[in-house]
Amino acid sequence: MGGIGFSIGIDGDGDVDAARVAVWEETRTFAAWFHWLGGKAYDELDHYLDGLEPAAIPHQAGARRMYLWFPNPAGSCLRSMLAWAHWCEVAVAVEWARMRYVAGQHGVTITGSQPDAAAGKERFVVVRDRLWLVEDDGLRGDNLLLPLDELTAEEAGRVEAARERCGCAVCAGVRPDPDILATVLADLHGADDDRAVQAAWFLGRMDSVPPEVLEALVRVGAQPGRFDYNDFCRALTLCADRVPGAWAQLMALAPEMGPDGRDMALQALFPSYRAPQRTADERDAYRAALRAALAEYGSDVASYLLELMER
Repeated sequence: MGGIGFSIGIDGDGDVDAARVAVWEETRTFAAWFHWLGGKAYDELDHYLDGLEPAAIPHQAGARRMYLWFPNPAGSCLRSMLAWAHWCEVAVAVEWARMRYVAGQHGVTITGSQPDAAAGKERFVVVRDRLWLVEDDGLRGDNLLLPLDELTAEEAGRVEAARERCGCAVCAGVRPDPDILATVLADLHGADDDRAVQAAWFLGRMDSVPPEVLEALVRVGAQPGRFDYNDFCRALTLCADRVPGAWAQLMALAPEMGPDGRDMALQALFPSYRAPQRTADERDAYRAALRAALAEYGSDVASYLLELMER
């Protein structure tokens, strides 16, 4: 049957089989969210997993890598097999901290340095409502080939662009491509609560976002009674780490907001509180902002963060 394995370096004496299943579930969920952005071109790729258990092969005692396995039944699923291995690479790169955490819950340490989400060698592109593997002489689906000379000029241009930067929805969403960013921002500001929460999730996993996204996440996420605080705070924290000037922007925004928005802005800054670039004055101002939130409305978030600072 053949197939391909995706592996991660590990250490520790924990339950590797449980850790591998947990990492796979995170990976599958990660890819599925981006597939939703890509539409029906990804339905076939999701169906490829029907009846498959990529994390089912037991770990060999003493091995220092754990594997996910993607088969190629009858040689007919090369595109799907390689696509899922590719999405494992991207998911682990983007969700590195999360993957290390879920593996650690089972006593397993993921080793090595965080990989580059764009480092994979495979390239994919959507043409004629189908996801294709880009090869030197054409496009490959599962049991399908589309020669380059049968492409329109627009399709050929899309394929050449994908040779430089993968055109799958996962890679395009992580970069993000301008049209995807525009769609996600429209959903963030829209009336559909579920799509707004999805938008926050996507923004938190993009390599770069414009500064206005920070304020948008605070103002949308803090609307009274509309969302769960954590749906937006996590995304805001991730985005703040990637936006130059986020410290000054959120410190200025926090006093303008009500309790939830204020807490959200201050919590998002906490990971960078001890960063080398923080000045003593900035740290003093941050602690003062937390104490003010605690005094003015009894902020549980401020109380917790101040407690962490004392540890």
